[in-house]
Amino acid sequence: MRRTLSILLIALGFGVGAGGVHADASEELSRLLQPLGSISGNFRQVLKDQKGKTLQKSSGNFSVQRPGKLRWKTGEPFPQLLVTNNKKLWLYDPDLEQVTIRPVDNRMKETPALLLGGKVEDIRSSFSVESKKGAYYLTSKRASAPFKSMVIRFDKSGLPAAMTVRDGMGQTTDIQFNSMQANPKLSSHMFNFKPPKGTDVIRDE
Repeated sequence: MRRTLSILLIALGFGVGAGGVHADASEELSRLLQPLGSISGNFRQVLKDQKGKTLQKSSGNFSVQRPGKLRWKTGEPFPQLLVTNNKKLWLYDPDLEQVTIRPVDNRMKETPALLLGGKVEDIRSSFSVESKKGAYYLTSKRASAPFKSMVIRFDKSGLPAAMTVRDGMGQTTDIQFNSMQANPKLSSHMFNFKPPKGTDVIRDE
């Protein structure tokens, strides 16, 4: 259970399909994301089962940089770090003294968190997008995608405020963002990871 939330960010792949049906909503979402070359902030997320029962809560901080770079650090209740430089991904569990390394493929590049730092021009071709009361509802056009829907909400300043992801098993992850910064200067070193001495390295290639 402890690894569920970070693995969710890796496992939910959004495929690429034909041109979008909801062009206006896609364009609106693109316009909101386009100015954000980088984002950093804190998060709280809650995983619930299909009946709405809370399975796990966690919190931490993150940084995203376009294209496809992510550092997602969970501090509570179990420390864990996910880092990707758009070519390689590291998932580090300090309690287990273990890191899993894998190449980044197209599915990983368009996970919910990486969407914030991805190629906004791909939104229309990858998703069906609807806009309702300031929220954007995204559905993958690939029938076999392991999720049902994703919702992104923005605050008054145009920064992402919350995301909700529902997977193929009916589980829902609610992510609330706070202390957000638009276009902070981020070092490239943040998106690479050197395992501490004594760490077990698992290569999933």
